[in-house]
This record gives sequence, C-alpha cells and structure tokens, in this order.
Amino acid sequence: MNNRSNDIKRIVIYLLLSFSIAWIPWIIMNSRYEFSDWFIGEKQYPFLWLMLLSGGAPAIAAFLTRLITKEGIADDLLRLKLKGNLKYYALAVLLPVAVGLLRCILIRQMHLGEKAEPSGLQTASILMQVISMSPLLAFNTFGEEYGWRGYLYPKLETLWNRPLAIIAGGIIWGVWHAPLTVKGHNFGTDYPGFPYVGILLMCGFCVVLGIFFHWLTQKTGSIYPASIAHSATNNAAPLLVLLFVQQESANSEIPLSTTMILLSSTLLYLLFIPLLMNRRKKAQR
Repeated sequence: MNNRSNDIKRIVIYLLLSFSIAWIPWIIMNSRYEFSDWFIGEKQYPFLWLMLLSGGAPAIAAFLTRLITKEGIADDLLRLKLKGNLKYYALAVLLPVAVGLLRCILIRQMHLGEKAEPSGLQTASILMQVISMSPLLAFNTFGEEYGWRGYLYPKLETLWNRPLAIIAGGIIWGVWHAPLTVKGHNFGTDYPGFPYVGILLMCGFCVVLGIFFHWLTQKTGSIYPASIAHSATNNAAPLLVLLFVQQESANSEIPLSTTMILLSSTLLYLLFIPLLMNRRKKAQR
C-alpha cells in the first residue's frame, strides 16, 4: 500500500474515532437535557465528565489511529519549544484578545444591548483574566488542537494543496461541533434556517480560525501556541463583551444576523494565508 493510500486510511479511521468519541456523549446529553440545563445544578456533573471526554476526542482519536495503523506515537509537536518562539506564544494570546475587542467595538457601534460602564479596575481585571486564563485553560483546547492541527491538517496536506487542506479541515472541524450548534451553543436557536445556517456559519468560522492556529503550529513546531490561541478565543468572547454591554442583555439582544457581521472581525486571520504559503514553499525547497 502506497503512502497516499495509507494517509487516506488513517484519515478515515481518525475521523470515525474523533466523531464517535465526541458525538456519542453529546447526543446522549442532547436527548436528556436542553443545552442550558447542562450547566445547572446536578446536571452539570455528568456534563463535565462528558465534556472532558468529548473535548479531548480529537487527541484520543489521533493517539488511537497512530496505534491502530502502527504509525508510531512519538511526536515532536508535544514539546514546548519556548526558545525563539516566545513572541508566537504572546501573539497566541494577544491577537485573539485584539479580535475580541474589535468585535466588542462593533457591538457598541451597532448599539446592541444596554451599555456597560465598567470602572478602570473592572476593565483591567477583565483584560487580565482573559490574558492570564488563556494559557492556564489551554488544557481544555489541547485535545482539539493536537487532533486537528497536529494530526488531521498535516494528513490532508499530503492529499491536497495547503489552502484546500485548510478549507477541508475547517469544514470537518465545524461539522464536528454540529451536536452543540443544534442545541444553540454557538448562535442560539432563534434565527431563520436554524440549525443549518448555524452549522454552515460554524464551518466558515472554523476555516478562518484554522488558518491562524495552523500557522502558529507550523511556525513553532509545537501544538501549545495553537492551544493557547484557541483558549484565548474561547475566553475573550464572553468576557470582553462585559466591557461594553451589560451581562443581562449581552446574549438576548445580539441576533444571528448581527453575529455574522461581528464575526467579520475574525477575517483578520485571513492575513496569515500568505505566511502559511511562504512557509510551505520554504519547506518544499
């Protein structure tokens, strides 16, 4: 069996495992509770255990695929590689925070929600929370990053050129979130075309984010900067909005159509496409 056939086999096994390990717990939770109930009272405890399993599904799938196909477990991406890469670790936090702030500015310019007026101390506290918590909570996103950027994206690049691999990887990543999107996790449930429009939007969001996360991984040769950037992206959205909109109205007064406009700030990550392509050409040379 040639290398291409081996890679296709590994991708199929990996996808079956990563989707099964994540979707089975999510479908079980969806069948028993509404998504908001996952976080309330005693119901949150099975959710926490299931989320640890499902959130780590891509990494578990990568490990099992390597084991099943006898590819080997050792992976250089698991090293921190801080020397010479501290600027990329800093960028992994600061750029998602900047994008989050831009999103919040758009919210205020569009007069959404009741205006918040935090004190200087509160503003500093929220910013420090986002910046300091992102590296600490990167263990929550490590499972996805090791699976997607550490395993799937490189495998897809053996089949297609880099732009097509990133698009395909982002769509797969977005569809992987579908059991959460159909319960309103990303965009709520009150919008035209629910839940299909939300799933499509999530796929586009993941394609664009995947550009930046993949660039960080390729640039540093480590999976941790991408894990931190993923964590910062998750943390920045709910916390930074409190600098501009009162919490009570932050979610209820931002409809999906507006969210689509606000996500345009994420398009800043498209700037990393030329950088990824340059790195690809250098690697080939």
